[in-house]
Amino acid sequence: MSDKAIGVTGYTGIQNRRLSELERYEIIGTPAEKEFDDVAEIAAYLAGTTMAYVSFIDSTHLWFKATHGFEANTVPREQTYCQFVVADERPIAIPDTREESTYVPDQLEGLGEQIRFYVGVPLRSRSGMVLGTLCTVDDQPRDVPDSLIPMLEKLAGQISAQLEVRRTNRMLLEERDTFSTLFEAAPAPLILAEGGGIVRCNFAFADLVTDGDTESLEGVSLNRFLSEVPTHPGTTVETELENTVGGRTAIIVSLTRLHRDQRTYDLVALTDISDRKEKEHVLREQRLAAENANRIKDTFLSLVSHDLRSPLSGISTMLELLDKAGNTFSPEEWKTAIRDLRESAAVLVEMINQLLNIHRLQSGRLEVLREDTAVEMIAQQVVLSLGKQIKDKDLTVTIDIPREFTLDADIGLFREALFNLVSNSIKFSSPGGEIRITREGDEAIVVEDEGTGVPEEDRDDLFRHEVKTSRLGTDGERGTGLGLPLVADIMRAHGGQITYDEEYRNGARFVLNFPSEHVPDPD
Repeated sequence: MSDKAIGVTGYTGIQNRRLSELERYEIIGTPAEKEFDDVAEIAAYLAGTTMAYVSFIDSTHLWFKATHGFEANTVPREQTYCQFVVADERPIAIPDTREESTYVPDQLEGLGEQIRFYVGVPLRSRSGMVLGTLCTVDDQPRDVPDSLIPMLEKLAGQISAQLEVRRTNRMLLEERDTFSTLFEAAPAPLILAEGGGIVRCNFAFADLVTDGDTESLEGVSLNRFLSEVPTHPGTTVETELENTVGGRTAIIVSLTRLHRDQRTYDLVALTDISDRKEKEHVLREQRLAAENANRIKDTFLSLVSHDLRSPLSGISTMLELLDKAGNTFSPEEWKTAIRDLRESAAVLVEMINQLLNIHRLQSGRLEVLREDTAVEMIAQQVVLSLGKQIKDKDLTVTIDIPREFTLDADIGLFREALFNLVSNSIKFSSPGGEIRITREGDEAIVVEDEGTGVPEEDRDDLFRHEVKTSRLGTDGERGTGLGLPLVADIMRAHGGQITYDEEYRNGARFVLNFPSEHVPDPD
């Protein structure tokens, strides 16, 4: 069926698919190419004609891709014999157009008026659609050799192959452009490497290791930045990336192998896992802290239960003895027994109070209420409350702190901390000794004495709840072993710390260091 007949009812689905196929090759309107020009010249030589051409035909026009023996760009489709080759999808040979009655264009103008001899064969796509024609024409009628059409079909096959090459190359270029765009714009650091050297990298990688200059990294060995790279495609390794100034980033490296232009490349992708590592570190620290806290709690409870049992047992034993003694005790013995009971009870009360304070501090239920705290006044209160113990040992307590000096602290907690330090100094001082409470700079309070000091083996554990470092005082005084750990908790709650001065040789010297940001301007 001719194209004229089909045109009455419009284009069929086949024709629409043919036009879509033609459009995908993007050949219409392209400039001349030697490969196509050579085919036109060979076709004219084989046919012995003066003219030949390669054309592609859309819905309205014939477009010349290559011409031999004349020059033209396009002619209306209805003026061509090629329209019938497309419609019939087979070769057409016309020895003399003036004698032809089957294939007659609607009108003949320009080149069509000169054509007396015409042979055209279809140019097919890979799917078999007819996209255009390879034609030999002449202005004189002539016979059609038997071998001409088969030879022209072979040439047409070469054109079809060339079309596929062009299409494939274009697709490769598009894919390469797409790859380049995605490669450069990818937020993940990417490297294209060959033989362990960087061929190309994207900006994300350059920003990680340099100032963002990708060109300066070309040819640099991957080992300059990565201590380990996967050796097999599809595998990953976890390692560190070192930048040009020595900074390190935890990363995961994955490898994909690419084959291009008969060469093999490694596409290396990096994933920054420093945040994950930091979170893992925090979780690990929290887990260890929790495990350590449980261990400390168990040890601490064991120590405390032992220390609580001792005074309770003493009280129980003494009360049982008093009950059995009746009136056999002298007044002096009664006095001694009552004193021992009081001392045991006092130790119990002190231990329970300190345990409660420690628990409140560590659980966060004891709020730290900071205010301007007159340190000298608090020191006087502490000394007054410990007056009996000071008097019993004939000690001198010197407070060398300006009356106007203040600290940003919780008054009650600061008093408790200072009380524990002065009480310790009293306990380990010999009769007639001196205790000094002084200011050190604008951030610290010092309590020092002339007592026995702290044995070297106890110094690392002074402020730990889980280790008992309590010793008898110079007059046999008992302690709870909870005082210094409580002071450490109080100082941590203030954002400060307590330290023991190991360079001090005349006794013991403890320093309460408060954070500078809470210290008001002395002026």
